Amino acid sequence: MYRIDENKCVKCGLCIMECPSNAFVGEGQYNVRHSVVYQSVRIDPSRCTECGICVDTPFWCPAGAIYRDDEPPREVRPADGSKYSEYIYHYDAEKDTYFQKPFSEHAGADAAFIERVREHVSHYPWKWVTRLDNEVMPGSQFYIIRWTLPHDKPVQDVGHPPHIHKDAELLFVIGTDPENPDELGAEIEFCLGPELEKHIINKTCVIYIPPRFIHGPWRELKTTKPWLFIEVNQGPHHTEKTYNQLLPKEAVERDEALDIFIDKWY
Repeated sequence: MYRIDENKCVKCGLCIMECPSNAFVGEGQYNVRHSVVYQSVRIDPSRCTECGICVDTPFWCPAGAIYRDDEPPREVRPADGSKYSEYIYHYDAEKDTYFQKPFSEHAGADAAFIERVREHVSHYPWKWVTRLDNEVMPGSQFYIIRWTLPHDKPVQDVGHPPHIHKDAELLFVIGTDPENPDELGAEIEFCLGPELEKHIINKTCVIYIPPRFIHGPWRELKTTKPWLFIEVNQGPHHTEKTYNQLLPKEAVERDEALDIFIDKWY
């Protein structure tokens, strides 16, 4: 039998709406502004199938008030400033080996190759802000945020080559002038689709990339004032499959920087 810990229950009624067996019953519904609240919430044992969703899924009950009667309610830790501190992540770019790991695991990669890649990337006018994924924060999707600093010529020759991801992706390109938020202060060449349809991005925008949709090359042509790049890959880790075969053969042979972009999780 499942029970509700009255000391934890905030009587929001979410369980009433989402229980697949309609086993939760609320009485005395009222509103605190737009927040729906109940005077009491109980479990109807004749409807409860003990499927486990409400007790085994983290934050299914936001207050963690539901428990099995053969297990004591979880001890309530005091909210003393450390209880939820694990959800606040402070990134250290110097210690992040994420961008080196794929190359060290890549077939045929040796120390000289890895060092060449690292040296090449170090010249990009980028300043990393943070990176987050399922390995860093269990349950998190993949996120990257970086500054792009001023430069007057393309960062790369070909650029980030055509590729796909298993999951949908959002690319945020954000100018940093609060008085003119639409002004990016940069020009980015970005190709979309297997036809490599070319677009010039010079304003603040967000780009939606469907799963398995070919996109790239991405080439940052110039930047006159710093701007923010945010990548949200809607999966637990970053996946990528490259399509270098869509590029001119001479460009592939010429640009050694294309070695940076390898297939991951495919």
